[in-house]
Amino acid sequence: MGKGDRCAVFGCNNDRRYPEKLLIKDHVTTIKWHYCPPKSRRIWTKLLNREGFEVTSNTRICSNHFVLGGPHGQHPHPCLYMRGPDTSTHSLEIQEIISGAEPTTTTTTRGGQVKRAKHETRASKVAKISSDHCYYTPSVAASEEMPLDSPPSPCRSSSFSCQDLKEEHGYAFMSESEVCTCVKCEVCKRKWRDLEHDRDSLREERDRLKEEIEKRNSELQTGKDTVNHIYDIENLKHSDKLIHLHTGLASYALFIWIFSLIKPKLPYMQYFKSSQSQSTKSYQVRRTNKPGPKRLLSYQNELLVTLMKIKLNLSEQFLAHLFSCGISLISQVLSTWLPLLSLELRCLIHWPTRNELKLYMPSCFAKYRNMSAIIDCTEVPLQRPSLAKANSQIYSKYKGRATAKILVACTPAGTISFVSSVAGGNMSDKEMVKRSGILDKFAPGDTILADRGFNIQELLLDKPVRLEIPPFLKKKKTVFRIRKQNYQTSCQC
Repeated sequence: MGKGDRCAVFGCNNDRRYPEKLLIKDHVTTIKWHYCPPKSRRIWTKLLNREGFEVTSNTRICSNHFVLGGPHGQHPHPCLYMRGPDTSTHSLEIQEIISGAEPTTTTTTRGGQVKRAKHETRASKVAKISSDHCYYTPSVAASEEMPLDSPPSPCRSSSFSCQDLKEEHGYAFMSESEVCTCVKCEVCKRKWRDLEHDRDSLREERDRLKEEIEKRNSELQTGKDTVNHIYDIENLKHSDKLIHLHTGLASYALFIWIFSLIKPKLPYMQYFKSSQSQSTKSYQVRRTNKPGPKRLLSYQNELLVTLMKIKLNLSEQFLAHLFSCGISLISQVLSTWLPLLSLELRCLIHWPTRNELKLYMPSCFAKYRNMSAIIDCTEVPLQRPSLAKANSQIYSKYKGRATAKILVACTPAGTISFVSSVAGGNMSDKEMVKRSGILDKFAPGDTILADRGFNIQELLLDKPVRLEIPPFLKKKKTVFRIRKQNYQTSCQC
């Protein structure tokens, strides 16, 4: 048997698991199983009067044993039918209370005679009070005034009338038929108070929810980000040093300038999710805003995430922790924003003319005539592929791991003027120059600076372009070799 399924009163067989066998008394409208408060467990144990039984938190008593159908008001303890539903004494008492008759109490004398004592009802008590006080008589009409020549009495006053007394003490003028002693009325009053309490609590809950909805709508209209991120562009924009530390950009003004270049395309941007993302959507054709809920990160924060990945190469798990979002969202942002920045900012990579180079030529490069570019290759580490052939194509002997190789050219002033396509790490520098198409950018008479690995003089023969590379020291003694030889000579001496 489950805990609290059956009534604990001796002789009562009410069990909530068998609703078809429930016995409901006349004074109960809906039968329930009531829990005993901890402070009343000793009292309920004595009332149950069962040998070796104690009331616990699992003990339940049905509504038949309470005067008001439950522990309410002046009857918080069970007192009816405590020896089963067929006990005549308690049945008679509750029947008299319900019918409104004067309840009686039975007592047994030593000689075996049974005596019944009548109890006063509320109406009888009111009548008794009226007989003790001369200013109230039930037979006096409401409009009848007290005679002024009546003999003085301590309880009488010539300045008061029955009408005044009725207005101030209307409860005292109720007739005996109007005084209700029905238990059901008390139950109804109790239920009415409970309903009023529930109504007030529901109204408070409704008002609270309305305030939250209005606050949320106002935040959505103003575009305020309600998620508290550890990192946010609003927390970094006050300091150009922090902007440079996280993004590599010189200032927050430069960050906003880059954001303004791509902002017109953002409402129609489709985030990468799978191969289906490559198809054009209807809102992109109509040039309308993307449907759906608002994204967790703002556009500026998504740009910040992308620049932090490029500058600091942080893992996606760490970025998700910093911006209080999921790893999948960070992956989706990076997969979408990197191609977007590549397409929209490609116009910033400009190959300058010779006159433009002379305007911003640093003095340290004055000894080089018509210097147009400084070229070098950069390598980005990659994960090792499972296919051996693919691994051999991207494995770099210089780095000792799988890399992606890119040829980059910059002007003497330091701006990027050329970026090649990505190639595998096993491709030589000479092959990168040959396949990248940078040779078509040079004009006759230009000078370029490169590292020793760029042995591309033969590629520049078609155009009279001068190549400046550091000298090779294969046939010359290095400083280390000279010091080593001097040390050995001193030891022999």
